[in-house]
Amino acid sequence: MNLVQKELLFTKGKRKYLFCADARGAEPLYILVNQAIEEKVPFDFLVFEHESDDFLNLWLNQQKMGTYLYLSGDWEFVNRLKNLAFEAGFSDHEMQMNILGPITKKLICSKCHGVNDVEDDPNITCEHCGIELEVSSHYSRLLEAYLGYTSIKQSFGHNGGA
Repeated sequence: MNLVQKELLFTKGKRKYLFCADARGAEPLYILVNQAIEEKVPFDFLVFEHESDDFLNLWLNQQKMGTYLYLSGDWEFVNRLKNLAFEAGFSDHEMQMNILGPITKKLICSKCHGVNDVEDDPNITCEHCGIELEVSSHYSRLLEAYLGYTSIKQSFGHNGGA
C-alpha cells in the first residue's frame, strides 16, 4: 500500500482520528477535520514544531486501537512521525501521508550495496560504483531505503538486444 497520497481521503468508521502537521501541512487537513466533525467522531488536530521524540513517542503510544493517523508536511517531518508511529504500533493500513515539497529517499545499490540519495528521478547513477540504477518501489523499513535495480538499458544496451 502506498502511504503517500496526492490527495488525502477520509477513511470512515475509525474510533478516533489524529491529524498531524507541520506549519505548511495544516491546510490540506482542514477538509478531513470537517468530515470528522460531520461524522461526530473524536479527533486530535496538532501542528508540531519542535517537539521531542520522547514526547511524540509517549503521545502516539497512548492512542488506542482503531485510531487512524493523517500526516501532512515536508518530507523530514512526515518521515520522522511515520517512523515514530510504526514504533508505537501503527501499521501501513492505519495512516495516510501528504508530502509537501521534494521527497528525499535513500536508495540501496543492488550491485555494491552503497546508499544513494534520490528525489524524484526514476534513474540514477550510483555514486559508489557508477552503475545506472532504476528506482524501484521495493522498500525496506529496516534499512529505511528503496532498492535500486541495475538498469536494463545499461545491462542490455539501448536497443534492447542482448
